[in-house]
Amino acid sequence: MAKTKFKEERKLRFNEFYAIFGLIIIGSLYRIFEQFVVLSAVNWASVAIYSGIVLISLGLIYLLSSVKLLTIVSKKGIKYQLFPFQYERKKIKWEDVEEYKVVNMPGKAIWSGWNVNFHSDQHNFGFGERSGLYIKLKTGENVYLGIEREEELKESIGKLADS
Repeated sequence: MAKTKFKEERKLRFNEFYAIFGLIIIGSLYRIFEQFVVLSAVNWASVAIYSGIVLISLGLIYLLSSVKLLTIVSKKGIKYQLFPFQYERKKIKWEDVEEYKVVNMPGKAIWSGWNVNFHSDQHNFGFGERSGLYIKLKTGENVYLGIEREEELKESIGKLADS
């Protein structure tokens, strides 16, 4: 069993999306309420459409609230998982790593999106944070894992490099 030196679990925190979906749900519930109370005849097609919008919005809120990024650094290597999109943890052994470094992104980088990208040779996982762990593998692939606790990661990797 590898002794864990660094472990971080981050949840997706974009309150703007929750607010937008909340407004959509409130508006749809109002339209359903309007069908039964205000109007004399109920339009069941309209009720079904707005009910579907409420259910889809609730499902998207649940999906967004369950997204989390797990990063573990140990003597054996680095493990990461973007749940629920990856059911198994991805493992990188230290023997497969050509280069690694803790990097800081410019302040404007958080406005360029969620920083979750999938390319054939580059995998970026992060939720808009400014620091992260950049890993270049011997196979040519690049992995970027967003990290909040940068100093703790630097200290942990330093201890691993010394041992």
